[in-house]
Amino acid sequence: ISARRAEESADPTGRNDMLSLLARAHDDDGKPISAEETRNQVLVFLVTGHESTATTLGLTLHLLASHPEVQARAHQEVDRVLSGREPVAEDLEKLPYLTQVLKETLRLYPAAPAQGRIATEDVRVGSFTIPAGADVVVSSGVVQRRPDIWEDPDTFDPDRFLPEHEAARPRYAWFPFGGGPRACIGQHLAMLNATLTLSVLLQNYSFTAVDTDIPLNTGITLRPTGQVRCRLTPRT
Repeated sequence: ISARRAEESADPTGRNDMLSLLARAHDDDGKPISAEETRNQVLVFLVTGHESTATTLGLTLHLLASHPEVQARAHQEVDRVLSGREPVAEDLEKLPYLTQVLKETLRLYPAAPAQGRIATEDVRVGSFTIPAGADVVVSSGVVQRRPDIWEDPDTFDPDRFLPEHEAARPRYAWFPFGGGPRACIGQHLAMLNATLTLSVLLQNYSFTAVDTDIPLNTGITLRPTGQVRCRLTPRT
C-alpha cells in the first residue's frame, strides 16, 4: 500500500486496479484516503470476496450433487461455452445458467444472512415505528425463504433467476449482498470468482452427495459447523 501510494502520488498511473483507485481517491473534504482506511477497505474486500465465496462454492457443489438434473444442465452449458479451454472474465455473461445456480444457492444459503443498519430518521414500517438512531437488522436468510414471495421456498430451483422471473419480483426479495450505498463492496468479485471457479470444477468433475444434513452456524457469515462432503468423479 505504501509503495502504491507513493507511486500514484508522484505520477498517477491511470491504472484501474483496486489499490491504484484507492491510492488516488479522496474523501468528501478533498483529502486523500489514509493508508489505514485503504488497508481497511482492502481487508474487507478480500475477506468478503474470498472467505464467503469459498463457503458459497462448497454449498453449491452440495446442491449440484443432490440435484443431478441441475448438474447436467450446468455441465452442458460449460461444455458448450468453453469447449475445454480455461474460462476468462469475458465468459461470465456467456454462463447465465451457472449464474442462476449461484444466485439460487445464495438465496437458500446467503453468505451474510443478516445485515445491520442504523435508522437515520423516524420511519413507519407496517404497524411498527422505528425511531431515529435505532439499530435495525434485516435478514436475507428470512426474506429469501418467505412463501409469499417465493413459491416452494425450500426447493432448489435455479430457474427462479431467469430474467423474466427476476423482473417480476420486488427489488429486495433477494439481497445476499445487502443493498443501497452500503452494499457489499466485494459482491462483483465474489460472483466473478465463484462463476469461473465453478465452471472449471464442472469442466473436470461430476459430483455425488455424501453428506445430506448440513449443520450451519449463522454468525457474521454463514458457515457449516460440520462436513459438507461430495464425491468427485473425473469426467472423460
